[in-house]
Amino acid sequence: MQLPMKTLVALLPFFLQVNAQASGSGTTTRYWDCCKPSCAWSDKAVLASGSSPVGTCDIKDSPLSDPTANAPSGCNGGTSYMCSDQSPWAVTDDLAYGYAAVNIAGGNEASWCCACYELTFTSTALAGKKMIVQATNTGGDLGSNQFDLAIPGGGVGIFNGCTAEFGAPSSGWGSQYGGVSAASSCSTFPTALQPGCNFRFGWFQGADNPTVDFKQVECPAALTKSTGCKRADDSSMPAPDASGSASASPAASTPASSSPAPASTSSSSSSAPVAPTSAEASSTYVAPTSAPASTHTSTTKTHKHSTTAAPHPIVSAAPEDDDTCDAE
Repeated sequence: MQLPMKTLVALLPFFLQVNAQASGSGTTTRYWDCCKPSCAWSDKAVLASGSSPVGTCDIKDSPLSDPTANAPSGCNGGTSYMCSDQSPWAVTDDLAYGYAAVNIAGGNEASWCCACYELTFTSTALAGKKMIVQATNTGGDLGSNQFDLAIPGGGVGIFNGCTAEFGAPSSGWGSQYGGVSAASSCSTFPTALQPGCNFRFGWFQGADNPTVDFKQVECPAALTKSTGCKRADDSSMPAPDASGSASASPAASTPASSSPAPASTSSSSSSAPVAPTSAEASSTYVAPTSAPASTHTSTTKTHKHSTTAAPHPIVSAAPEDDDTCDAE
């Protein structure tokens, strides 16, 4: 049966919308290179009125604003860096928020920059838990449907802006690929990055590159508040299955627990959702610490130019030469 042209035209927006809601199965890796993220440049995606590309920070982790937000990445000799408040944090025992560099099959930066994805972990001790991430970055070496989670201490990979921004060792904190190997190392980080580092050994349970099922969802306000970026089509996306009340930046930082726990042990303590605040110590869920650190598989860690900062509108327009990542 062939539908009339008038009917096909009427159904076109529906088909386009269904196609726009990316979903599938994928993989995760981790990184934190302190570089300016790809989605911080202008014209990467159609944004909502009043929104801006992903925010960036200066070398002192203070949010940049026009016109300085247009500065090149600190990883290419510029003055624009990833902000600390785009670290991940726990909302409940089973739900976390964060940011990632992504590559979605069949898409491009125009379709995923500043989009949010609900990840349901399908392997490791995290199986069944969910994490909602906003795409702030990408990488030419990322595999299909890969989410490179922005986690302080996750490894800098090829591009390292952390030495310039925070005085990290020349290869970053811990291994260049994979990062630090124990929660105790987090205490040596700049205060603003410690909660995100501890997240990996707490809520994330030291998991090494867990697989996920994912689907695009409407971004929680807490995520777009830190980046200042919201897509024009965001409100047309389905609400996340997971629910949380994290809608504001966090208050204060909570020291990490010192009692060790294996990565396979699920954490039982939870804390109220708290979104990290740039250039400040922020509160994050810290479950039993000291799970073995994981390292990215030789072909799956990525490098990007991510950013994190409290709501700071920025309009970034710059060359494309420093907005790529390399998977580790």
